[in-house]
Amino acid sequence: MPTLSDLPRGWGILSLTPREDYFDLWNQIRDEAPVRDAGEGLFLVSGWDLVNRVLRDPAQLAGSGVSRGFGGPDNPVESVVANWLMSQNGETHRRARALVARLFTPAAAEQLAALVRERSAALVAGFIDEASLRPANFAGLVAQRLPSEVIRHLFAIEPGEWEEQVQPLFTTDGLQTGDGFAAVKGLAEYFHAKITAARGQHLGGIIDQLRAPDRQGGHLSEAEVIANAVLIVTAAIDTTAGLITNTLLRLLEHPAAMARVQAEPALLPRVIEESLRHCPSAPSSTRHAPQALELGGVHIPAGSDLFLSLAAANRDPAQFPDPDRFDVDRDCGTRLLTFGGGAHFCLGASLARTEARLLFEALFAAGRDFRLCEAPRWRQDNPSVRSPAGLLVSCQRNGPSVEEPA
Repeated sequence: MPTLSDLPRGWGILSLTPREDYFDLWNQIRDEAPVRDAGEGLFLVSGWDLVNRVLRDPAQLAGSGVSRGFGGPDNPVESVVANWLMSQNGETHRRARALVARLFTPAAAEQLAALVRERSAALVAGFIDEASLRPANFAGLVAQRLPSEVIRHLFAIEPGEWEEQVQPLFTTDGLQTGDGFAAVKGLAEYFHAKITAARGQHLGGIIDQLRAPDRQGGHLSEAEVIANAVLIVTAAIDTTAGLITNTLLRLLEHPAAMARVQAEPALLPRVIEESLRHCPSAPSSTRHAPQALELGGVHIPAGSDLFLSLAAANRDPAQFPDPDRFDVDRDCGTRLLTFGGGAHFCLGASLARTEARLLFEALFAAGRDFRLCEAPRWRQDNPSVRSPAGLLVSCQRNGPSVEEPA
């Protein structure tokens, strides 16, 4: 592990995301300097109390972490990123968020349960058929496919159209060294063409929700509609797929925990919360400080950017005893920071939890013994997401084999 003097400066901190020692390094950063000047106007915030405070402080504005992760202001998708919900503040943010919030409430997530169960069962069956014969990529065959199908349903897009024009943008085979701009750029072009071709007619689903005026008669521009459609698709697929893949990886690395959860499915909600804490697929968030402030005894000049390490905060020993241990009995309570906080709290939190829970119910109901076949290959295309690009898994029937009748 390098010394802290070897850390990259400024937004180069995003280059740490695919490292094997990622969590150990962020623990070291937090323990030595919970607020650290990274240079180039960026401050790293990693203690739980401090991250929690910034997340919920309305004076701190939306940050530019995603834009910087894609290369900064000169990247080819900057105009899309600048117009989406995570980059907005004030009335613009409130209006856009209100238009789609109703689709992502806990009640709405539960209404999707039948669809999630149906798709989970089908995806698990196909995965087990493959993994029974040879190592199969759980990330590509299951984890990525489930949230993709759910968000397709919410956009009311026909399966054939989605499979041809959207699904290829998220194939996991290219995520280890792929073009980080490809999915955002491709989705922006797809939604622009779709909206243009509709000539103002209803498209159904989320697009119509985004185009609808709010109670005050305000509405989003076409650029904002496209940008937020892109955000919803990418966030829904990437982070939920990461949650599902990271959770299975942790269970595969802890066989006793895996056996216990398979025997006690009621533990799944707590297991998912522990996975969200221990290995979040979205391990950081950002804010912009328009005014100077004091944070953890450090002076933050006006105009600075704040890089909030959710991963380090979730492993702060002041909040979580023995925080580096993956503990399926841990009760995270309300201390989990993975979904953020304040005005930018993740809209899809309830849906992501529902998808993960129902997927693992289907996977473990299949009665198979799963084995990890090789070390995970961490995604390198998007430094704001930490999850395996591929997860090769094999399976066999639990218990003694039973000969099938001829």
